Amino acid sequence: MANPVKMSGIAMRIAAPARRISRVLHLLPVAFLIGVVTLGARPSQAQSKGPSVAEMKLGGLLFADKTLSNPQGMSCQTCHNPQTGFTYPISDVNEFLGPVPGAVPGRFGNRKPPTISYATYLPAGVPHFDKVRQAYVGGFFWDGRVPNLASQAQMPFQNPNEMNNLVHNTGSPAMVVAAVKAGKNAELFKQVFGEDVFTLSNAKVFGYITQAIAAFETSKDVSPFTSKYDAYLLGKVELSTEELDGLRLFTGSYTGRPGGKKYTKNAQCATCHTVQADPKTGPDLFTSSCYMNIGVPKNVNNPYYTETNQISNPAGFNPFGADFIDYGLGDYLYPLHGLPIGDPAGPDRYEIDGTFKAPTLRNVDKRPVPDFVKCYMHNGVFKSLKDVVHFYNTRNLTTKGEVIDYTKTNPFAGLVGKPIWAEPELISTITLVNAPGLKNSPTSSVGRLGLSPTDEAHIVLFLQTLTDGYFKR
Repeated sequence: MANPVKMSGIAMRIAAPARRISRVLHLLPVAFLIGVVTLGARPSQAQSKGPSVAEMKLGGLLFADKTLSNPQGMSCQTCHNPQTGFTYPISDVNEFLGPVPGAVPGRFGNRKPPTISYATYLPAGVPHFDKVRQAYVGGFFWDGRVPNLASQAQMPFQNPNEMNNLVHNTGSPAMVVAAVKAGKNAELFKQVFGEDVFTLSNAKVFGYITQAIAAFETSKDVSPFTSKYDAYLLGKVELSTEELDGLRLFTGSYTGRPGGKKYTKNAQCATCHTVQADPKTGPDLFTSSCYMNIGVPKNVNNPYYTETNQISNPAGFNPFGADFIDYGLGDYLYPLHGLPIGDPAGPDRYEIDGTFKAPTLRNVDKRPVPDFVKCYMHNGVFKSLKDVVHFYNTRNLTTKGEVIDYTKTNPFAGLVGKPIWAEPELISTITLVNAPGLKNSPTSSVGRLGLSPTDEAHIVLFLQTLTDGYFKR
């Protein structure tokens, strides 16, 4: 199947609102930045003693329980399957759509499900501006709208386009509590949280349910560190010549770690998909949890564009149809502070509009069979790692090698060749990484990396070494 994002002509231009030039480095008040931890620290969700084995077991059972949706038939695991690195497990949906169906037939979310793999090691708390990375960091989901794994687990239960536990179009924890109380895991739930747990308030019991799921997500079943790359770090195996070249291109270093002797080229991957400079400071998570606008095109096959029926889906319909624009972190943080989204009346919003959280690359290629299709980016627009790497390498280029400058009023004026990729969903001179397509720019060369086809292929081979299950610890 041809990639629907690659263009034979210039796609209809999305009108970008006016942009302010000044930057606000501290959008959030200091008092609001709670629960933030340092990257590379111990798991952010675990308490000093951590959850019990019984609680993690219970969480795994609840994670896979298909009776907790309305109607029944959908569990957390439906969208976060271990065989695919805790992403969506139906190849055809990944290939032809991206965002996935919910419990109610005909309803879809607006984004593809993010992986929960290794999420327990990521910084908790509300997204905050990191002076070192010069980007927002923290939070969970693609837009950072919750501060920890337990609160993340609460959201799908009450989303009309996911598990649909709603009463009068409002999320209903009581429905989830009733289902657990009546379900096959009720006895273990009482063993973990107390014989009289179901006499407590629905809010309290719902908190225990999501606490247990979060406990499961801290387990080695979800984050085992058993990839070929981990075996390589332990000295158990050598990377192939091609894989090692991919690692060096990924980090821009001969050592495979930032700060080493500069390699022949730098694909800039480690800018957002972090490898520790010193392995003793913490595990290589392949994400800095930062938010960036890398110019991802719209996914024209996103089924959310067609979900416009307010009568059939009053709490989850899309009023904009195909004109819907996903503003990512801006869609969460700006309204939180009384600022509009995508409207030039609000001050300095374009610091975060159109930015999304960089996911971990661990298990990015994990699949049950070789021909299984996975999809990538927040909207599932890309269908292979080959396309993802090629996009990073050539986003600003045309078929004639011309450079598209997205800081211009009309970036496509005078071009002879055709853009290789559809234009970014949100063009912003502030948040779009390397908008002018500068080569060897001080911060990042995304869009014009100068990689050869062989370089791209070797990066993909390295990414495949991040798949868990290569060895047993």
